[in-house]
Amino acid sequence: MKPRVTMRDIAKKLNVSTVTVSKALSDKDGVSDSLRARIKQQAEKMRYVYNSMPQSMLKGRNFNIGILIGTKYLGESSFYWIFFQKLLSVLKQRKYLGILEIVTAQDEAHLVPPVFMETNKVDGVILLGQLTDPYIGKIVAENPLCVFLDFYSTIGKCDSIATNNFFASYKLTKLLIDKGHKKIGFIGTTCATTSILDRYLGFCKAMLEAGLPQDAPIADRDEQGYAYQNISLKIGNYTAYVCNNDQLAGTVIRQFRRQGIYVPEDISIVGFDNADSEITDGVDVTSVAINIDAMCEAAATALLRRIEDDDYKPQGVMFIDAQVIEKQSALGHSSKFF
Repeated sequence: MKPRVTMRDIAKKLNVSTVTVSKALSDKDGVSDSLRARIKQQAEKMRYVYNSMPQSMLKGRNFNIGILIGTKYLGESSFYWIFFQKLLSVLKQRKYLGILEIVTAQDEAHLVPPVFMETNKVDGVILLGQLTDPYIGKIVAENPLCVFLDFYSTIGKCDSIATNNFFASYKLTKLLIDKGHKKIGFIGTTCATTSILDRYLGFCKAMLEAGLPQDAPIADRDEQGYAYQNISLKIGNYTAYVCNNDQLAGTVIRQFRRQGIYVPEDISIVGFDNADSEITDGVDVTSVAINIDAMCEAAATALLRRIEDDDYKPQGVMFIDAQVIEKQSALGHSSKFF
């Protein structure tokens, strides 16, 4: 008995992708009339039998995408909830459902896989926010069809979608320098994520170009990645601070306010994520607006191409540009405290 002819066999014969063959045989958009005719002719020639079973059974897929987020990223005002909601919307437009699972510190430490992978309910996984290297390795080993969102890693052969944090932080720091600040501190634990490290390096570039000293970054979280409620700040050390996110900026603003120091009258603060002022204690913080829409579109596109196209090869890291939004929290240096 001859083996059954598959779409992949037709694709190889015509040097096209299996997705193209599928679209042609099911009369979907995205294939030219001439190529559609060639594919159908080749299918008939090879005696391809179209299977009328439901597509999920035919392709061996669930049409579900798993989304993993670490507990440490999910504060009440975390912008990862915005990421998640946008991902659901993008996936829904492409006829996929997103399934969220939250990874606890214990899960990471003991390499506990998500339930949706143990029950084989997802076709691919989006890791939203950086987890530990051993845990990332565990996920990729069990399902290599993964995309890293808002960070990048060399673990596995996966696409990564990240903000161009280096250049955004460079522009943010340069804005403070152009306003006359010479003593600028950076707050963020650089070993926690690739995003924070890149933001610190962008800060250093701007300071180096201006001939200003780059002090070691001030830690903002513990070894497990959970944010401190109090940051190690001293009055008089700096006239401005670059915070690695706006939640942190809010913490710093409240901490200074308890000491009788106010933003922007006494000290300038800038951050990332372009959060509402309710998160930053009523102060409109000069910040970097992350292009969440573009990042989620890119992540979904990369992952679904891997799932649907056997010939697709991961492209590596895609950096999405971000925009500095100037508000009221960064003034020229004129503080009475310095």
